[in-house]
Order: sequence, then C-alpha cells, then structure tokens
Amino acid sequence: MKSNFAALCLFLLAALALSRFANAQEPDTDVAKILKDAEEQSRKMNLQMPNLKEQLAEIEKDEANEKTALQKQLNAPGPIALPALTPALTQFTPAGPATRKIIDEQVRIIVTGTSPLTPAELGDAWEAAKDDKMSFGRSNNSINDTKTVIINLQPQDTALGEVRLEATRSPKEKITRVTITSPLPKPEVD
Repeated sequence: MKSNFAALCLFLLAALALSRFANAQEPDTDVAKILKDAEEQSRKMNLQMPNLKEQLAEIEKDEANEKTALQKQLNAPGPIALPALTPALTQFTPAGPATRKIIDEQVRIIVTGTSPLTPAELGDAWEAAKDDKMSFGRSNNSINDTKTVIINLQPQDTALGEVRLEATRSPKEKITRVTITSPLPKPEVD
C-alpha cells in the first residue's frame, strides 16, 4: 500500500514537472528541482523514471512539424475562395478579397466586411439558405446590448466543406461587422 502511494506521488510529481516544463518559455529552476527530486525518489524506491527530457523533445518536434505543415498550407499557391455552399449575403460589403489565416491550429479561409442589416437579419438569411442535406447551428448572443449571431453550416458530405458566419453589432454602431470563415482540411504531418 505504501509503495503504491509513493509511486502515485512520484507519478504526480513527474506529471506536474512535465506540464510546467512544456508550458515554460524560459528554463525554470523550480522545474529542474522537481525533476531532480523525482529522480532521487525513484532511485530510492527502485522505480524506473521516464525520461521526461526525451518526451518533451519529441513533443516539441511534433509541434514544430505541425506548425511547418500549417505554414506550408497557408502559403500554398492557388485560388482562395469560400466553398460553393456559402450562402450569398445581400447588402454585404467585403473589406477585401478572401485570405487564408491560421486560427485555432487550423488554416481557414476568411472574408470580412460590413452590412447595414442587423445580425439577426443576416442570420435569418443564412438560415433560409440551408437545406435538408445540411447540419445547421445557430447561436444568438447579447452581451451588454452587443448583438452577435453565429451560424455554422455543414453538408452531410463533409468533403464539400463547412462555413461559419459571425455577425456582430454594438448598440452605438449603425453597421454590422461580418466574418465568414471556412476551414481547410488539416494538412498531413510527416
């Protein structure tokens, strides 16, 4: 029983050290001390301590590979356009052409702009464009009288893509800020 408790404590110390070590931007003397203490305790109990430095190096290598793949996808040549399933918005003025941007570790196509319509009217227009072969989600939010409508459309055939509309208007504004995004498929990591 005592050895199980000691092993559990050792494991928790190692997990704590690894999580703090993985999130650190600079070398942390506390992490080094925790690792050293954990190694000493494991030697006293004749337990094999996992090599956290090797595991951390592997995690960093995987993250670097993912970042490289995303950057390659972001800079890939070719046309940039929202999927064909994107409903048209009346009275929408784009702020520029569609662009690619990395958001939440995924490359997305983004179009931003404005509309004189309210977020609810824009949401209703997109909701009217859906059909039976699409999954649909709508969120109507109001925080301090700032209205936001978020709509996600995704066809059952996921190869056709998905689109998201986010329309926001504060009480003092006469226009609605609109962002339309569509994720690109995750790139393959070598």
